[in-house]
Amino acid sequence: MKKCLLALMMLLFFTACSDQDDSSSNEAADMATVESSNESGMSMREEAETAPSNDMDSAENKVVEEQAADEETSSDTAVDNASDRKIIYNANLHVETKQFDETVTYLEDQTESLGGYVVSSSFNDYENESSNRFGNITVRIPSEKFQDFLLLVEEGKVNVLNKSTSGEDVTEQYVDLSSRLKAKEVVEERLLSFMENAEKTEDLLKISDDLAAVQEEIEQIKGRMQYLDNQSDLATITIQIDETKVNVPSVQDETLNTWEKTQEQFLKSIQTILAIASAVFVTIIGNAPLLILLLVIAAIVIVIIRRRKKRNKSTVHDDNMSE
Repeated sequence: MKKCLLALMMLLFFTACSDQDDSSSNEAADMATVESSNESGMSMREEAETAPSNDMDSAENKVVEEQAADEETSSDTAVDNASDRKIIYNANLHVETKQFDETVTYLEDQTESLGGYVVSSSFNDYENESSNRFGNITVRIPSEKFQDFLLLVEEGKVNVLNKSTSGEDVTEQYVDLSSRLKAKEVVEERLLSFMENAEKTEDLLKISDDLAAVQEEIEQIKGRMQYLDNQSDLATITIQIDETKVNVPSVQDETLNTWEKTQEQFLKSIQTILAIASAVFVTIIGNAPLLILLLVIAAIVIVIIRRRKKRNKSTVHDDNMSE
């Protein structure tokens, strides 16, 4: 009987222990399930929160990669294509000519015929024909006509004393500016999109400042590119002109025609006669007292001489009569 009671008590004890273990294991399983569900929920929220930024980063990286590839391609194409190279040409010439006015007109006409224009011109003593003239003229010629214009200058009625030309290749600089411009324009578009989606005033002001700075840089890059375009499209040529005219005093007289020479000689003769008459008149009037005195003396001398002759004649006549 005691053995039976002991066996029944042990059975009840083991049963209670097994129920407690099952409950504890169930609780542990439930806790694990809750924790796993919480973790999965948090991970899902984190993924949902980070998904847009990851997508934006990937999109931005894709844009940057595509832009870099395009820039490399365009850079290689621009550098390899010789016809698209940007070169700034400059030339300085020092010439002399015997036909100053004709040379200036010739240079202006050739510049206009080649599609260029005169930037500035200055000439010293332009209207004084008694001295040699000189001056400078600066013209802009399309780059493809640069050598043609230099040949036309040398073929003109000038003697080239000095000539210097130079060319500066700015292709790489221009390509670099173009790449920077594209990058700045991408940043500008992003800032404009951010400004449209901005909700806070602080964010809006910050984006506005950044946008203004980027737009200023874009304008500076465009200005520099326009300058390089202008300088590479049109070559600058400065020409110093000296006149070598020889001044001969008789040249002006020899160029007169016969009638003009006759008139000039006639006037000279009249002037000579008037000068002689004026001198005689001045001499007579100015020396009138002296001349009158001389005339009186001369008259007295003549009278005395005549009386003596009469006396001599009478004496000779008397002598002849007495004989």
